[in-house]
Amino acid sequence: MRAAFIFHLITLFRHPSRLLAVLTLGLAISEPALAANNRCNEPIFGVAGVRIDQRAENASKARDVGIRNAAERAFAIVLDRLLPTAKGQVQFMAAHDLDDFSDFTHIVEENNLEQRYIATLDFCFDAARLRQAMIAAGLQWSELQSPPILVVPVWKGPDGARAWYRDNKWLAGWWDAVASYSGLLSLRQLDRNLINERQFRGEDLVDANPVKLAAAASLVEAEQILVVMAALDYDGSKPVITITARLFDKNGQLLTDILYGDQMTLTNLDQEGLDEMRRKIIAKMDSSWHMANLIDGAVADYLTVFMPVSSVKDWAKRLTALNQVAVVQSYDILSLDTKGGQVVLRLVGSREALGNALAAHKLELVDDDGRLLIKAKPENS
Repeated sequence: MRAAFIFHLITLFRHPSRLLAVLTLGLAISEPALAANNRCNEPIFGVAGVRIDQRAENASKARDVGIRNAAERAFAIVLDRLLPTAKGQVQFMAAHDLDDFSDFTHIVEENNLEQRYIATLDFCFDAARLRQAMIAAGLQWSELQSPPILVVPVWKGPDGARAWYRDNKWLAGWWDAVASYSGLLSLRQLDRNLINERQFRGEDLVDANPVKLAAAASLVEAEQILVVMAALDYDGSKPVITITARLFDKNGQLLTDILYGDQMTLTNLDQEGLDEMRRKIIAKMDSSWHMANLIDGAVADYLTVFMPVSSVKDWAKRLTALNQVAVVQSYDILSLDTKGGQVVLRLVGSREALGNALAAHKLELVDDDGRLLIKAKPENS
C-alpha cells in the first residue's frame, strides 16, 4: 500500500508546474555527543571504550571472564540509560541474559598475556529485541537523546567568582561528572583553554550574562545551558555553601530553576556533600527528560497528522524520520498528493515525546487551526 502511494506521488511530481513553492527547511540541530558506541545502528543501545584488566590461571580463562564481566557492565549501563527506575532495571536483568540481546563486540585493542587479559572493547546490543522484551515485561522506557546541554559550573566565594580553577572541588567534580556521564542527556563542556578563560569570566557566569551564555552555547552548538553554582559564605566562623542550578535557553534566557525551592545548604566543604548535590541535579534533569519521553508499548494512542512536502525527496525524508522515531510504533498513509500526505500515527508515548523526537530530525508538530502538521522547523527556532 505504501509503495503504491509513493509511486503515485512520483508520477505527480514529474510535473513541476503543479507543485507548491519549495519549503524552507529549518534549524540544523547539532548531532549529540553520545557516550554510546557510534558503531551501533542505534548508538543509545551501545557502550564504547569498556576497559578490561583481568587475571586468571591462564590467558584463555582471563579473556573469557574479562569479556563477560565487561559485557555485563555495558548491559547495565544501557539498561540504566533506558529504564527510569532501579526496580525496573533489576527486574529486567533478573529475567533476561545479556546474550539474548548481544549484537556485536568490537575489539578496540587487546593484549593477551600468560595469566592476564588487557583490552578495550565496544559493545552493541540489538535495539529491536530489547524493545520487544521491555514491552513483554510491561516496562516503560525512554531512548531519546536530549538536545545538547552546556554545563557551566561556577564557584562564588568571598574572594570572587571562579569558573576555571582546577583545584576547586566543585568545578573539578563537574568536569569529571560530565566526562563520565552515560545517560540520555547530551551534556557538553567548554574546552579549558586560555581563550575561554578570558572570554567567560566567573563574574559574568555568576550573573548569567545572556550575551556570554549565548556565546558559550554557540561554541559547542548547545541548545540549552545549565549553570550550576556553589556560593560560599560564612555564618560566624562556620562555612555555608548554597547550591543553585538554573537552566537557560541557547540565547541566555532563563527557562527554569532545576532545584526549585529545595536549594540545599551545606555546612562543610567536604567532597561527599558536593558530590551528593551534583548527583541530585543530574538525577533531576535525567528524571525530567525520561518522564517527558516515556515509551509504553501497553498503552497506544492514535494521532492523525498532515505532512506538507514539496518533492518526493521531502516525502521520503518524512517517512524515514517516522521510521526512526521510537514513540511512533507504526503508521498508515490515508491520502497523498503533491501538497503532502495525511498519516495516522500509532503512538506509544505522549505528544510531548513525539515533539521531542521530531525535533531531533529538524521537524516539529504544530496545530494549524485544529489540524495537526508535521513540518520542517523554521531556521531561526
